[in-house]
Amino acid sequence: MTNKKILFLYNGGTIGQVPENRDGQIVLVPPRDSEIFRVACEPTIEKLKKDMDVTFEFVTAKDSTNMTPNDWEKLIFRIKKAQDEEGYDGVAIAHGTDTLAYTATALALALHGRDPEKSGLRIPVCITGAQNPIYQAGGDGRFNLENLFRTLDAAIDDGIADVLVNFWNRVLLGCRTLKLSERNFDAFQSPSYPNIGFIDAQGVHMESSLARKKENAADKLNLAPKFGRGVISFELTPGIDPNVVLGFITNGGISAMILKSLGEGNVCNEGQYNLLPVIKQATEDYMIPIFITTKFAGGSAVAAHYEVGIAAIKAGGIACFDHTDVAVDVKVRWLIGNGICQNIGDFRNAMRISFAGEVKLPKA
Repeated sequence: MTNKKILFLYNGGTIGQVPENRDGQIVLVPPRDSEIFRVACEPTIEKLKKDMDVTFEFVTAKDSTNMTPNDWEKLIFRIKKAQDEEGYDGVAIAHGTDTLAYTATALALALHGRDPEKSGLRIPVCITGAQNPIYQAGGDGRFNLENLFRTLDAAIDDGIADVLVNFWNRVLLGCRTLKLSERNFDAFQSPSYPNIGFIDAQGVHMESSLARKKENAADKLNLAPKFGRGVISFELTPGIDPNVVLGFITNGGISAMILKSLGEGNVCNEGQYNLLPVIKQATEDYMIPIFITTKFAGGSAVAAHYEVGIAAIKAGGIACFDHTDVAVDVKVRWLIGNGICQNIGDFRNAMRISFAGEVKLPKA
């Protein structure tokens, strides 16, 4: 058997950062030279040589807080080239944790494309990061890096063709992933979707039926790689001023607004803090789609059980079901950027479609 051919992209983040003394305080900063990280990874890669041929490639060393949709596009086109032109069997990505879930969701939507039945992704893409740099003894950097390649190995063997995240002992579907802790090693979870796999002393165990398979892939990778601008999110809290929310819309420059509700799509509808007139005016007068999601991990904004939720949808809000709040943000940008939706009705319908596994509608 020939070795599996793996492209390993260094895309910044804590896993590759180095300590530096600044004004008497030790802080983690991006390395000035990517060779520092490559050399640190070499012992791990060396152990894989009997099964894998790993090509290391530098993309960026930036902190993931500074990631933008422009960075997502670079990764999307690099993965396309890796699959369609260079014959790689899988792509491994080291990434910062703060925006890892955003990148994973963006890659999933862009690579699977705008037709849920015709994804042309034929290889697994796996992303990891760490709470500690790879150089730190006792941290999770080297552990997660080793399992990045072990997860890819298992995914290739199982014929998985999807975007995955491995972190600590979990393997997750990329577009269902959330970061839930800034310090726990078990920092990433998938509250509204089962784990794709788990990692223990016996190896990586995949539930491949929960991911897309190579055998079902289309012949051509039809990318939808663009992400629109002008999307803004509000976390709803008691006493949020409707005039402040409306001001963002009336001042222009807004393409869509996301309201992260206090429950399953519940929005204040009484007194001076009543947001329903804002939703109604935004959708009817300004034709701005208003998406109603939940800020709770594992929640579902179905707006079906409470009067305050039903009223928000009747006023023109768009229910987001069990999308994560991250997935809503990225998906709305993706729908706009690729011209998939032309009006509020299109957006309402699109949030009911699972393009990459990002949503499951509740049973009627």
